[in-house]
Amino acid sequence: MGTGSIGPGTVLAGRYRLEDLLAESEGARFWRATDQILARSVAIHAVASDDPRASALLEAARVSATVVDPHLLRVLDCDDEDGISWVVNEWGDGVSLDLMLQQGTLPPSRAAWLAREVAEAIAAGHAQGVAHGRLNPEAVLVTHAGAVKLIGYVVDATLERPRPPDPLYGELDEREADVINLAGILYAALTGRWPGVARSAVPRAPRESRRPLRPRQVRAGVPRTLDAICERVLHKEGSMHAMPIETAQEIAAALADYVGDPALTAPVDAAAMHAEPAAPLHREEAGVGDDPEATRVGAPPFAPELPVQDDPEATQGFRLSDDAPDSLSPLHAPADRTPSAAFPDLPERPLFASTERRVPTATRAGQQSGHGSGRSHASGPSEGGAGGHGDPADTGPGSAIGFWPFEEDPEEAAEVHTGKEGRGWLRVAVVVGVLLVLVVATAIAFNRSRTDGSTPSGTSSSPGGGPSSATSAAGAPVRLADVRDFDPFAQPPEENPETAPNAIDGDPATSWRTSTYRGSPGLGGLKAGVGLIVDLGKDVAAKSVTVRFKGRPTSFEVYAATAGVTQFPDSLDQLDKVGARADAPERATVTLDPAPTTRYVLVWLTKLPQVSGGYRGEISDVTVTS
Repeated sequence: MGTGSIGPGTVLAGRYRLEDLLAESEGARFWRATDQILARSVAIHAVASDDPRASALLEAARVSATVVDPHLLRVLDCDDEDGISWVVNEWGDGVSLDLMLQQGTLPPSRAAWLAREVAEAIAAGHAQGVAHGRLNPEAVLVTHAGAVKLIGYVVDATLERPRPPDPLYGELDEREADVINLAGILYAALTGRWPGVARSAVPRAPRESRRPLRPRQVRAGVPRTLDAICERVLHKEGSMHAMPIETAQEIAAALADYVGDPALTAPVDAAAMHAEPAAPLHREEAGVGDDPEATRVGAPPFAPELPVQDDPEATQGFRLSDDAPDSLSPLHAPADRTPSAAFPDLPERPLFASTERRVPTATRAGQQSGHGSGRSHASGPSEGGAGGHGDPADTGPGSAIGFWPFEEDPEEAAEVHTGKEGRGWLRVAVVVGVLLVLVVATAIAFNRSRTDGSTPSGTSSSPGGGPSSATSAAGAPVRLADVRDFDPFAQPPEENPETAPNAIDGDPATSWRTSTYRGSPGLGGLKAGVGLIVDLGKDVAAKSVTVRFKGRPTSFEVYAATAGVTQFPDSLDQLDKVGARADAPERATVTLDPAPTTRYVLVWLTKLPQVSGGYRGEISDVTVTS
C-alpha cells in the first residue's frame, strides 16, 4: 500500500488514525493524526516504502530522537509496514513564523527573543553533531502558551530534494546552512523578507549583486545592533569592523546581550508576538542611542522623547512622600494640629427666582435707615459701580447676588416695583432665539442629507413615496458565473472543490464547507485562511457582498481582483483587501466603499465557528450587488 492509497480515517500500526492532510511534496505527505491510545494529536510524515527517501526518513527520526531540547517537537515513533514508512512527532498548537509575517513584521525585541530561542535549540543540536537541515519560517512555531518549538528537526530535510550550490555561499554543509538560515529567521522577523538558503513561502529578500540587502535597507526602524548581527552572518566579507559570526552559539550569545532577561520579553501567547513587550525597551529601541535612523518602537507619532539621565529616579513621574501610608519609613504619630474653624452656614436660598425684586442686603439696609442722598444703591453708576448692579464688595453670605444679564435695569428707589417689570422682552427674545436655532439646524440637516445622497431628488423616504435611498444604494444582485475554492497555502492548493458550486446555486440547503481544524478558531494556526472566490462574469462595480453561513461566529475578509483580470487568481498577492467582518452572524453583509471595479471577489475565512471535534466554516450562499 503506497501513500496514495491512504486517506483520512486510515489507521497506522493499529494506533494512529489519519485526520487531515496538511501538506504534500513529491509523494511525501504530512498529516495531522490522532493517537487513539493516548487520545492526543500527533504529526506524521509518510512516504511509500519503495521511495528512495524512505530509509533516510527512518534514520533521520532515530537521529532526531537523540537531541534532547525543550524547543523540539520530539519524535515519538517510527516504522515501516504495509508499504509505508512513517515517523510520528509531537503535535504543536500555535502559529508558525511565516503565518505571523502575513499579519506584519514583529517588534525588534520580539524578533530578537524569537531568534534567540531558535538559536539555542540549533546550538544544542550542533553540540551533538546534529543539524536541522531545513530551517525556515515554516519550521518555527510559537505555541498558544508562548513557547518556541521547531518543526521537523532533521526529518524535513530528508524529504527535500538535494540543495544546489548557493550562488552567494557556494557549497554548504548542513551546519553552515543552519547558521545562515538562523540569521535569516531574525532578518525575516524584522523585515518580512527571507534571505536564507532553505526554501520558504515568505517573499525573498531584495538583493544587490546576489547579496541580500541589510535589514535597515529593507525596512526603516531596524535597530543597528540587530542589523549588524544579520550582516555579520549573511555577509561575512562585508563585516569589516566586526568579527564574523559563524556558529549558532555565537548568534545566541549576541542576541542574549540584546534581549537581556528573556522572561521580560517572552510573550504570553502567540497572539502577543506583534505587541511590544511591557518590559522596558532596549536603549536603542527607545530612540536614545547614537543611531539617528533608529525609531522608537511602540511610541505614538510625535511622542516627546524622554531625556536620558544617570539618576534612575530622575525620570519618575511620581514619588510617594516618605511619610505616606504606603512608604517603607517608620510610621509617626501625626503632629498636633489645631482644627480649623467650621465654615459659617450660608443663608438658605430658593432654588428658583421669586417674583420679588432682589436688592442687595447692604442697599436694603441703607434704604431702611435713610442713609444717603435719597437714592437707592442701585440708582446709578455713580454709586453702584459700572452698570449700577450693586457694590462688588457686597457679595458676602448675607448678600443677594444679581443675575446679570437677566437682572432688570436699576430703578428709582421711590418707585413701587412688582418684580415683573422688563421681563416680557426677555421671554420674547428667548423664544425667537430658540426658533431661529431650530430653523438653522433643520436647514443644515436637510442640506447634509442631500449631500450624502440619503434622500436623492425624485425619491421619497416615506412608505408610499417611491423607492427609499437604502434600496437605491444597495444595488442589484450580480449573476455569478462561476465559483472555486481558494486555498493557496495548502498542498495541493484546494479544499473540498467539488462542493464549491453549492454556494451559488440559490439553494440554502446546500453548502460548501472547510476541513475541520483543531486547536483554535484561526484554522488551528496552520494557515492564514481559506475561502471561496466567485466570478462575476465581467468587470462590475461591486457595492456589497452578503454571505450566508451555517454556524457562528465566523470572521472573514473580502478581497477583489484589479480591473482587467480575466482568470481566477491563485494567490492573495493578486488581490486587494476591500472589506472585513469580525465575529459575523449567520447572515452578514460587507459594504464595499469605495466600490471596486472587479470580476473576481474572494470571501476569505480567517476564524471559524466551533463544531464537534474542532472548528469548521460553512457557506451556503454568496451574493454580490452592484
